[in-house]
Amino acid sequence: MKNALCLFALFSLLLGITSCNQQPDVSALLNNTQTRDKILTEITSNHEMMTELMDKMMLNNHAKMMLQGNKQMRGMMMQDSSMVQMMKDNPDLMNNMMGKMMKDHRMMENMMQSMKKGGIMSEECMQSCMKNMGAPGSMMKDDK
Repeated sequence: MKNALCLFALFSLLLGITSCNQQPDVSALLNNTQTRDKILTEITSNHEMMTELMDKMMLNNHAKMMLQGNKQMRGMMMQDSSMVQMMKDNPDLMNNMMGKMMKDHRMMENMMQSMKKGGIMSEECMQSCMKNMGAPGSMMKDDK
């Protein structure tokens, strides 16, 4: 009887220990709208967690594409002087961005329009640039 009692106690103890070590079902947690909202709010209000999230996003091509495609995010970055400072601090980043932009006909056209509106570029200069973008040997020729 003593052996049975010890065996039962040991079994109960092992069962108790293993049941305490269960991992939550992340998908089930995120499927619940209220829980997901609380999780996202906690992450975005915590500097350390937000930094981790941004690091994870930069490692994920889909996340990077979504960030680049978000007009509100781009507008906020371009209006903020921190973007200008970031390009000054990191010339390679600026050159990379300019190189990509130069291959995008629509983006170049928008930039030239902005420069014209801002008084940086004359109408004649803009027309000349637009003409050159379609010229043979131009990086833009194939993008149209």
